[in-house]
Amino acid sequence: MINYTLDYKSSVKPLPHFWETCVGSSFAVSALHEDYRTHLTKCVRELGFKYVRFHGIFDDDMGLLCIADENEIDFDKKFMLSFEKVDSVFDFLLSIGVRPYVEFCFMPEVLASGTTTIFDNRKTSPPKDYDAWQWLCERFTSHCVERYGLGEVRQWFFEVWNEPNIGGVGQPMGFWGGTQEEYFKLYKYATLGVKNVDSRLRTGGPATSTNAWIPEFVGYSRENSVPVDFVATHHYPTDDVIGLALEKLISVGEQVKAGKTDPELMAQYMQEFQDTKENAWERVPRGALTEMTKRAIKEADGLPVYYTEWNSWAGLSSDGPFGASFAAKTIMDTVGLVDLYCYWHFSDVTEDSQEKEFYGGMGLLTKHGVPKATYRGFELLHELGSEMYAEVFNQNTIDIYSVKKPEAHAVQLLVINHQSLNQEINDETIDIEITGLPSFTKAEIKRIDENNGNALKFFENNDACEISELIEISKLKTEPVNVKFSNGNAKFVLDLPKQGIALVTIYY
Repeated sequence: MINYTLDYKSSVKPLPHFWETCVGSSFAVSALHEDYRTHLTKCVRELGFKYVRFHGIFDDDMGLLCIADENEIDFDKKFMLSFEKVDSVFDFLLSIGVRPYVEFCFMPEVLASGTTTIFDNRKTSPPKDYDAWQWLCERFTSHCVERYGLGEVRQWFFEVWNEPNIGGVGQPMGFWGGTQEEYFKLYKYATLGVKNVDSRLRTGGPATSTNAWIPEFVGYSRENSVPVDFVATHHYPTDDVIGLALEKLISVGEQVKAGKTDPELMAQYMQEFQDTKENAWERVPRGALTEMTKRAIKEADGLPVYYTEWNSWAGLSSDGPFGASFAAKTIMDTVGLVDLYCYWHFSDVTEDSQEKEFYGGMGLLTKHGVPKATYRGFELLHELGSEMYAEVFNQNTIDIYSVKKPEAHAVQLLVINHQSLNQEINDETIDIEITGLPSFTKAEIKRIDENNGNALKFFENNDACEISELIEISKLKTEPVNVKFSNGNAKFVLDLPKQGIALVTIYY
C-alpha cells in the first residue's frame, strides 16, 4: 500500500499546456488528402493542438518550384513558383484553428547539387547555389506574408531541415547529404531569406535527431552573427542504444555502396539493428527523455528549446497502455523545461502505413481514425487545469501530479503507474487523502489501462473487428469515486494496474 497526502492549500505553479503547442504529421502532400484533414480536425478539436509540423513543403510533389529559363541569371526569371498546393494546405490549417510550424525541406530537384535521397525520391543534397536557396526561402516567406498577413505569420515558426545529423556525404541513407558545416550554411542562407521579409519572424534549427549538434549550432550562430530564435531538436527514449547500432549500419551500408563488402553483411547488420530496437528497452531508464531535455537546455545556453519530434517508438506497445503512460509521465516531468513539445505524430495516415489497423505506427490515431490509448492519454491531459502543485509524488513506479482547476472548483490527481518495457512493474494500491478542502461535491475517475481506453486489446483478441467497434471500445468512461469526506478531508483508495493512468477529479 502506498500512502499519499495532499494539502489543498499547498503552493502551486503555472501549468501551461505546452504539449498542445504543436503536433507532428507526415508530409506536406499528405495534408492535401481528406483522411489527413479529417484526423487533424478531430485532434485539434479534442486535444487542443495549435500548430502542426510536417516534412516536405519544398518537395517536388508539392509542385512549388521548376525551371523557367535555364540561361537566366535573375532568379525571378530563371525559376517559376506555384503556390497552389501550399496555399491549399495552409488555408486548410488556418480554417480549423491550427497554424503551420514550417519545416524547410527537402531540396527541390532543380536546386539539388547531388543525387542523395530519402523516402524514395526526396532530395537531401545541399543546394548547388546557396543564393538560389535563400531566394526560395525568401519568396516562400514573402508569399505567406502577402496571403495571410504579417501579424499572422509572425506567430509561425520556421525550422530549417530535418535531422541533418543522420546521413552525410556519400551515405546511402539519411536526411542530409552534406556535412555539418554545409548544414550550418544552409541554415544561415534560409534564415537570411526569412529575416529579409521581416526581422521578427522566428527561425531555428538544427532540428537534429538524438539531441545532437546543439552546442555546435549555438556556437556557430553566435560566432557568425547568424540569427537564431530557438533551438529545435528531436529525441526518442531508445536513442542512446539504437543510435550506436544505426551508426554501424550506415557505415556498413557505405562500404556496400562502394563495393567493399558483401551485401549479405548488410542484411546481417539490418537484422541486428531490428533485434537491438526490440531489446533496447531493457537499457532505457525510466524518465529517459526528461534527462535528455535537461542536458539539451544546458547546451542551448539560454535559447528556448523546442522538441519537434518525440514518441515512445516501442513498436506495438506504443499503441497500448504503455504508450499512454510513457507519454503522460514524460510530459508531466517536462513541465517548466520547454515551451513546445511536439508529439510525432497525430495519425498513422502516412506513406509507410501498414495493412494492419494496429502495428506500432507513430500516430495517436490509426489509419482509419481509431484513437489509441495514447490519444486517450492526451485527452486526459487536455482536461487538466492551469495550476500544478509544486511537489510531485513518486514511490516505486507510481507518480502523482496534483493540479488545481479553479474554474471548475476542482482538484485533479493524475496518477501514473509507469515503467520501461522489460523492467519490473506491479499493480499498485494507493491510499489517498486530500486535506483542507473548502467543501466536497463529488469525485470522478477516468482510466487508461489494459481494460480501459485500450482498443488494441480488443483488436488483438478478435479476428474481425469493425472500426466502429474499436472506436467505441477506446472511449474513456467516467465513473464515481467512493470518497469519505469529513472536516475538510477527503479520503479514498485507488487501485492502479501496471502501465495504467487514472485521472481523479474532486469537485468542491
